[in-house]
Amino acid sequence: MQTSSKAVLVEVRENLDPSALSELRLLAEAAGYDVLKEFEQTRIVDSAYCLGRGRAEEIAKELLELKPSKVIFNNKLKPSQKYNLTHMFKLEVIDRFQLILEIFTKRAGTIEAKYQIELAKLQYELPMAKENVRLAKQGELPGFHGLGKYQVDVYSTMIKRRISYIKRRLKEISTQKSIHRQSRRKDALFTIALTGYTFAGKTTLFNLLTKENLPIGSNLFTTLSTTTRAVSVNTRKTLFSDTVGFIDNLPHMLVDAFYSTLEEMTLADLVLLILDSSDQLYEFTRKLDTCISTLNSIGVFRNAIVPVLNKVEMAGELKPHREEVERLLGTKPIEISAKTGEGIPKLMDLIATRLPKYESFRLRIPATNNIGSLVSWAFEETDVKTIKYSETIVEMDIQMLPSYLPKFKQLMNGIKGAEVQNLTEAKVRKE
Repeated sequence: MQTSSKAVLVEVRENLDPSALSELRLLAEAAGYDVLKEFEQTRIVDSAYCLGRGRAEEIAKELLELKPSKVIFNNKLKPSQKYNLTHMFKLEVIDRFQLILEIFTKRAGTIEAKYQIELAKLQYELPMAKENVRLAKQGELPGFHGLGKYQVDVYSTMIKRRISYIKRRLKEISTQKSIHRQSRRKDALFTIALTGYTFAGKTTLFNLLTKENLPIGSNLFTTLSTTTRAVSVNTRKTLFSDTVGFIDNLPHMLVDAFYSTLEEMTLADLVLLILDSSDQLYEFTRKLDTCISTLNSIGVFRNAIVPVLNKVEMAGELKPHREEVERLLGTKPIEISAKTGEGIPKLMDLIATRLPKYESFRLRIPATNNIGSLVSWAFEETDVKTIKYSETIVEMDIQMLPSYLPKFKQLMNGIKGAEVQNLTEAKVRKE
């Protein structure tokens, strides 16, 4: 069994700013590090070392005894700061963004996710390429290996070419996914995306609703790719998607790189924003703010969002959390436990009220050799209630959006004797 790498954490912040070291520790553990110690300094960021030189020298002495393999800063580090710290610590030094990239790299399972991660990494490195090359030529330090032989322009050109290639490949994959989405007929079936801060319980809820068994980890970012399954809501076939979680201070380039993954939310008819109600109010508000701002940045706004307070079995007083949700989203949250099932019927009832109005139709199709594709299309495109076969006729009762009827009739034009009857209109006339 592979042992965890050892790391120490460092954070520099203003005196009145809250510490984010607890979340940095969770990120480090998710990346496979055993955290030995945490260091912090409350002062203005130093241009040379990020933290003060004196404090850096104190940490360097402790590192000799702790013997970690890496030092992880919660702050964004400039190339010069990283170089100076690496020179002083004699260890590789990374920042929060690089740590998140490490997690994503280890968890990525699809070629798309791997390309997206590499794209984010290259876009992060490109503005710093010149400085990185200059610093690498000064000496072989941990984290600065292998760059000295490259000229600045050659190194930058290599990055730019690789970025262009990855963008082309991602565009091709996006086109393929678009075709796949059309085959799933997402424009005819109501779609719901589960989203929220990482570790809020999205996958646990997804598994409960869909009877799936997706992995549920004890670390952040267990889910990095989107999974979609059909669920019956009030006898209506509805698509649910489990999506990647958000995190505070996620760089825009990572959001951009993962847009095709987040796109599942922008195309959804409804977004369930899963929130951890067991968090302390400050943490809860911080995470809620992050989720709302990230959703807004990709074009998802409050009219499409249903807030869901999860983990109520672990929570205390929920009134302050409810008030924060109402203040920021203007709507009351649904309270559930994805672990025990508490509140799930109420959630499903709410979803049912948001479903668009379907109408019932009866199809009578002559049993000829060329109806197989139409029957298959009906099962993918609509909610098929019943189907009856006889020697001469195939009769199907289906439900779908009335706006989709013209397309359906167009497909039936090639089948002589095919008929479609609007059962909803017939029932209204009869009444």
